Amino acid sequence: MQTQKLDEQLALQLIPPLWKTRVQSTEQFGSFETIDWIDPQLLAEIGQIKRFIERWKADREFRKQVAIDPYNACVLYGLKVNPEDIRPKWDKNFASSSEEQIAEQFPLLKLFDQFYDQHLERAVDVGIPISSSANSHFWAWRERQIARVGSQVKAYVHREISHFTNAFELSKGCSVGCRFCGVAAPRLNDIFIYNPENAKLWREVLENMTSILGSAFQGSFCYWATDPFDNPDYEKFCADYYAITKVFPQTTTAQALKNPERTRAFLEFSKKKNSLFNRFSILSLKMFEQIHQEFSPEELLTVKLVLLNDEAEDIKAHTGRQRERNLQEGIADKELPDQGTIACVSGFLFNMVERSVKLISPCNANERWPLGYIVYDQGTFTNADELNNLIERMIRDNMPLTVRPYDLMRFREDLKYENLSDGFQLANKVKTFKFVNDPYWSDLGKMIYEGNKTAEQITQLLAAQGVLSDQTSYYLNVLFERGVLDSEPKP
Repeated sequence: MQTQKLDEQLALQLIPPLWKTRVQSTEQFGSFETIDWIDPQLLAEIGQIKRFIERWKADREFRKQVAIDPYNACVLYGLKVNPEDIRPKWDKNFASSSEEQIAEQFPLLKLFDQFYDQHLERAVDVGIPISSSANSHFWAWRERQIARVGSQVKAYVHREISHFTNAFELSKGCSVGCRFCGVAAPRLNDIFIYNPENAKLWREVLENMTSILGSAFQGSFCYWATDPFDNPDYEKFCADYYAITKVFPQTTTAQALKNPERTRAFLEFSKKKNSLFNRFSILSLKMFEQIHQEFSPEELLTVKLVLLNDEAEDIKAHTGRQRERNLQEGIADKELPDQGTIACVSGFLFNMVERSVKLISPCNANERWPLGYIVYDQGTFTNADELNNLIERMIRDNMPLTVRPYDLMRFREDLKYENLSDGFQLANKVKTFKFVNDPYWSDLGKMIYEGNKTAEQITQLLAAQGVLSDQTSYYLNVLFERGVLDSEPKP
């Protein structure tokens, strides 16, 4: 799209004035069950700001035009927003400004950010209320996984990983076939149809998992290496999930345009069930344009556009099929890739077609884990009772609350060990751990670094040096909880 210099006053006549005075306090976004009560005009204007930011992130040409003439760019692209009201979103000169400075100079932008911060916080709170998990073993295991991942991936990636507790595939494979698919989804070849037999099994699975995990099970969603809209009965499965858990699962689809009326109806359906967050994957700039044409800013107000088109600012994660492409082009695995995983589950991955379960958690993709997640355990089931036994066995085998006597003690391979005078340290490019101020830390570190002794053997060796077994147990469990011990399953 070609631009011509547009007079600022003319541009402002074409851009409707934005809301500035009706709400006296930003505190009104502090608590809400739905967004229905908020001033519709304010929501419309928030939607226009969101649309500008989406265009900015998705479209390289638009970014160039905004840098030259922001008013003209807004008019030409049909964006009903004054770019001066949101300058920090596109002007790099504001990168070093504090939140307080921006809030003072750009009150509308403060409201926009507050709306989405609190809206998404509530979405996360609704989606993963796991602090009251009924299963302490699962809770402790998940906390260790979060600690591990936090010291293996870049900070911005870690902030984006929600560590949902479960994911359900309601088909086998995916019809979309993205060339950069981070989990290398196979071609669609089977669907878990909502017939009487499958519906009964589905509800029993949900009830069993709720019984085992308690509120932690609410942090689940119904896709993985699949697209939800490949399943013609997806809405029915979501309705059952809501009926049993009282939470509506978050949805991400790359097929929002396949049947726009179905998509529109689903968004309305999820809204009525108090869903606060859905996502559309955007695979090309053309698709982005079509999404903006098909759906209004208000309809997309609580839909995040995941911008995967080539013109977008976001990078493609080095995992799955994108990793395969990178390797072919000579881009090897690195200790710290910009983003090495799109996995967001530390828990159970189900495929309802295969009736299979895997216990997984994110990691940077590598030769052993090319899909960006570790598989700690797996199994199959034919009915709800078998599933119950399988999940309980996985928890028993993989989720101890403390180090077990027969566990082989060794540090994670990505951590470099260094002996210190009063202890030791472990480090990689993300984080450095220091265990110091006690001479016994040094001896303990050396034994674990050798990687050939169990917890019981280390306890016995330190006992010969006068270290009480309780003290050794405490040291080992500090390391265990910090996630620095190697917990990957044997090949």
